[in-house]
Amino acid sequence: MIGGAIRGMGTARVERVAVRAETQEGEREAIVVVTLEGTSWQLNVRASPSDWERLSNVPGTDWRRREAVRLGTLEGSAVWWHVSDDALHISVGDHGPESSDFGLVLPLSVLRQVRDEVANVDESCG
Repeated sequence: MIGGAIRGMGTARVERVAVRAETQEGEREAIVVVTLEGTSWQLNVRASPSDWERLSNVPGTDWRRREAVRLGTLEGSAVWWHVSDDALHISVGDHGPESSDFGLVLPLSVLRQVRDEVANVDESCG
């Protein structure tokens, strides 16, 4: 498990963000579940190992042109990833990141932590 931090809006408090990845058992196709967890919230994003490779496209997104990478699902809904203002934005919703049902703004370092955790799962499975 790797940890990052999230700054509360309007406060100086920084919340720790834990990141871990694991293979989902009993799937037809291999699925990697990435869990992002704060003090009072948890997000479990499911995707195939090949889908997780698209994380490398996230830093190149241009939010001014409303670009985001659709990567993974959360309870069947699409998960959208993009970088804006030196922060990682994760949105959940089937109609795109602008009309998402839920979203998080996390430190950009969390993106590298997710990539590292997914790579560790790939190494242990392969």
